[in-house]
Amino acid sequence: MSSFHKISDSRISINGTKIKNNLLFISSGIPSLDHIIGGGLPAGAIFVVEEDVLGSYSKILCKYFLAEGIVSKHALFLASADDDPQETVKALPQPCDVPMDNETTKITEDIDRMKIAWRYEGLSQVDSSFGNNSTFGHHFDLSKHIDENTIKSSNISYCYLEPSENNNVDGFRNCLYSNLVHNIKNIVKKYKNNKSEDKNILRICIQALGSPIWMAMDCEDGCHDSYGLDLIKFMYCLRILLRDTNATAFITMPSHLFEDDHIMKRLLYSVDNAVRLESFTGSSKETNPVYKDYHGLFHITKLSALYSMVPYIPPSIDLAFKLKRKKFVIEKLHLPPELQESSEREQDDITSTPYTCGGFKKKDIDF
Repeated sequence: MSSFHKISDSRISINGTKIKNNLLFISSGIPSLDHIIGGGLPAGAIFVVEEDVLGSYSKILCKYFLAEGIVSKHALFLASADDDPQETVKALPQPCDVPMDNETTKITEDIDRMKIAWRYEGLSQVDSSFGNNSTFGHHFDLSKHIDENTIKSSNISYCYLEPSENNNVDGFRNCLYSNLVHNIKNIVKKYKNNKSEDKNILRICIQALGSPIWMAMDCEDGCHDSYGLDLIKFMYCLRILLRDTNATAFITMPSHLFEDDHIMKRLLYSVDNAVRLESFTGSSKETNPVYKDYHGLFHITKLSALYSMVPYIPPSIDLAFKLKRKKFVIEKLHLPPELQESSEREQDDITSTPYTCGGFKKKDIDF
């Protein structure tokens, strides 16, 4: 018991955070995502999202992460080599007071309740959504954007990575990685736990790390076979830089484009939490009636045990996501009941049986 100590008031007073296992946690901006990974993103940790095929849904997760930081008045650091970070910030979702689509959900539940068979009516209803009643973090409306004045008044640092003639910097073959490490190292100094007086949270967002632009730089000068070494080295450097800091890294990676499958497996050793988005776009599942209510599957790749003996166990590992008009939702995957097909099948069975044991047709019997 002597290893436990009282948490200082300065840690508790940071806006947009909570304490769990004597560790600061921040919200990802999506209540359902916070719920399935154990309550949020821990400070000093690395969260990796393996992008979907087109990368559109992973960009939405980044926007939620950045929007939550602006509302909570956290410092932001946005880096990318594909898109201009300043353009990304212009389309962040606007916060709202209550969760979206409450009325629509209620109407849908009433319709389903009328359709459901009488023998299942007494069973408890399965809650497929997560974090709807959560008080941690905020809810956002994707159909509206944060105004420009709020963006300008926020503490945001941009890093638009471009190729340069300086290669082999700090042990990296690719100058993009060395430049990114240098920028993160300079900004993280202000967010050390034991040195900063006015403590705040630093949200680091890196979009499409290891994309074809990064690979093109890695493959110059005949180093095609070692294009993943800089990526692995960068992740280890980031792991060291974020140690004992109030900074959290949110990274998206197009792992489906990596030529070597072992690269992602080695990267998972240096990250704390990792998830993978499997979009139905362009696949056979897009037209499969089983997945008609979803836009993709949500896979949990890694959950770490931070300040605890065992990692957090999510309520379900069969997860799916869908993008509504106003929000992005992660739900428990369940098969919809085929009520219409079963009723048609029963009618076919009745009409196909011409006579019963009494010699009468079943539809002619009066009760």
